[in-house]
Amino acid sequence: MSVTETTDRGDAPAPSPEEDEYDGWFKRRRRGLVWLMLAAFVAALAWPFFTVPRLRYAFRAVPRIPSRSLADLRPVAAALAGAETVVRQEVRRQGFPGAALAIGVRDTALLAVGFGRTRWGRLAPPVDPDRTLYDLASLTKVVATTTAVMVLVDDGRMRLDDPVAKFLPAFTGGGREKVTIRHLLTHTSGLTASAELQGATPGDRLYNVVAHARLVAEPGEDVLYSDAGFAILGLAVSAAARQPLPAFLRKRVWEPLGMAHTRFQPGIPCDSCAPTLTLDDGTPFAGKTNDPFARELGGITGNAGLFSTAADMARWAAMIANGGELNGVRIVRAETVRQFERLQPGAGTRALGFEWFCAEGTVPDARGCKEAYAFGHTGYTGTSVWIEPGRGTWVVLLSNRTYMPRAPNRIRKVRRDLYNVVTGRAPSPPPIPADTAPEH
Repeated sequence: MSVTETTDRGDAPAPSPEEDEYDGWFKRRRRGLVWLMLAAFVAALAWPFFTVPRLRYAFRAVPRIPSRSLADLRPVAAALAGAETVVRQEVRRQGFPGAALAIGVRDTALLAVGFGRTRWGRLAPPVDPDRTLYDLASLTKVVATTTAVMVLVDDGRMRLDDPVAKFLPAFTGGGREKVTIRHLLTHTSGLTASAELQGATPGDRLYNVVAHARLVAEPGEDVLYSDAGFAILGLAVSAAARQPLPAFLRKRVWEPLGMAHTRFQPGIPCDSCAPTLTLDDGTPFAGKTNDPFARELGGITGNAGLFSTAADMARWAAMIANGGELNGVRIVRAETVRQFERLQPGAGTRALGFEWFCAEGTVPDARGCKEAYAFGHTGYTGTSVWIEPGRGTWVVLLSNRTYMPRAPNRIRKVRRDLYNVVTGRAPSPPPIPADTAPEH
């Protein structure tokens, strides 16, 4: 049959090889385009899931990280379970949306666990003791500033009875030349609680605090808790170290201890930060310090502005409880730690930077404890760390109780109940089941 003859397909001539090749290429091109469009559609649907963490959190259960307790010590395991119950009850009471808890003895961490979420609502991230950053507020005074002073004392670059004016020459006049590093550490400098802030920039305002903060009492005569005093102390540390406070701490404390997440002011936005405020439009405020005094001074001060995780704080507490050393890395000498934890004459409940936990309850700073059995510090945002020097037991609690609280503030009672359970001064409360159900 010749090529001009018709076939069973009709009168149309048979396609040439070139036409067959073109049709095949066109069909393949069209099929590839369809698959490409389908892939783009699927990617568009999946993109928010990978880029917006809140969508992922909605399909995750609140994790209950198992406690790393000493299984062969039943009393210890019972105390840890009781401590978890104390914090879990407060989350259920809605005193705070979530919290991170770490407990240990000397250089050994026994437990690190997160409860609840960083914010109210189902789309909020679950608290992770290894990753959730909390605004430490006044814990900055011990974790940052006091620790830096200890290192400088060990180095011989700062002495406790050095006048502050030795490091900050502008800090003179009105009797301020008599104020020493020891006075600032014990809140006995006579400085006011805060200071009037004047200046167009944080640097200007900070300089004016140093140059013009006034005394309301003779140095050493009275105990008056002073954020201004610790802001000034942070500057004195920087002058003695000859570098900014964060850089000095990062090199000498945080990096050697493996505190990878500890930093001043992570910045906004901060998805890993637990918020402590809401803005006027209802937006959660996270990544900058809650403390208005520190915020006006730039957010990096000796009194507030530090953020950290429970895991990092556990490393710091273990180092202090273990006499200044952790995992073979010495940060400060054991004699220096003992010197700083010791109650100071005429300073009530105050040690050097630290405060003491009174068995009889909260007492005025100037009065002192009838029975002092643990030292540490607290933070306004709902943070605290307590260390019992005798047995070396330490407890770290981080929360954001200032973030839209739905129940009356009971943070003092929670801290006390928690520490009394851990130390065996109070029986463990009956356990309550953890809320580990996924939320869809």
